[in-house]
Amino acid sequence: MAMEVRDSLEITHTGEYLNFLKCYFRPFSVILYQITKPQFTDNPEHKLRNIIIEILNRLPHSEVLRPFVQELLKVAMHVLTTDNEENGLICIRIIFDLLRNFRPTQETEVQPFLDFVCKIYQNFRLTVSHFFESGALVAPAMPPPSSMSALPSLGGDDVKPMEISDQVGSSTTSSTGSGQLNPSTRSFKIVTESPLVVMFLFQLYNRLVQTNIPQLLPLMVSAISVPGPDKVPPHLKTHFTELKGAQVKTVSFLTYLLKSFADYIRPHEESICKSIVNLLVTCSDSVSIR
Repeated sequence: MAMEVRDSLEITHTGEYLNFLKCYFRPFSVILYQITKPQFTDNPEHKLRNIIIEILNRLPHSEVLRPFVQELLKVAMHVLTTDNEENGLICIRIIFDLLRNFRPTQETEVQPFLDFVCKIYQNFRLTVSHFFESGALVAPAMPPPSSMSALPSLGGDDVKPMEISDQVGSSTTSSTGSGQLNPSTRSFKIVTESPLVVMFLFQLYNRLVQTNIPQLLPLMVSAISVPGPDKVPPHLKTHFTELKGAQVKTVSFLTYLLKSFADYIRPHEESICKSIVNLLVTCSDSVSIR
């Protein structure tokens, strides 16, 4: 049924949009909050959650949606902080588009996102260690197809970001080619997409700078200083490119801070300069990174 709704979304561009929201928004929220749980294997429950999140992402941002914006922000934040990388990336787009188009008037509505960004930067070194150190340097073996359906669900009631990290942290299987899905709290892709939203929030709510930069800035400076492995096995090249991409996006954000809030950057000048030099040396030839 969810697929049928997704394939019939043209109704949201008609006069029936409000009725569509009244009919489906609450059930979609219940499915994401209560009926299903975050999944870290590519299974039917993950696909259901993914379809619903994609539907929410494709809702037109007209005035009809405005009464649902606050609740949609909460749903997107819930999924972003507890779910896997694939669903988390969609939720970042939902959050950014809602903030850009509706600009919530209460700063309390956006602080949870900034708290999450601090958390993923706090976990950054652990994320690098997970992908590139110890057993992760060994190419993962492909499990037989019959065993994929037997992989356990790692979701749970009231799952918190750090709990997810602990649950899957012992696994050395990457998300590519194995059916495993990274948690959003352990994702270079999520880190890459976050600074743009933070920059936008700081432009909207100047007071957020004073309350968040003292905590966020040192975490970002620490993240860009992580060198990564000296030698990258072929099966980890994608993760290495994502690592460097996340660091480059973070440097871009720090450059933005330098233009407008130089006093915050000044104590970290030497460390930032060393990290930029290291990035120039270690970045791949990827156009998106260069």
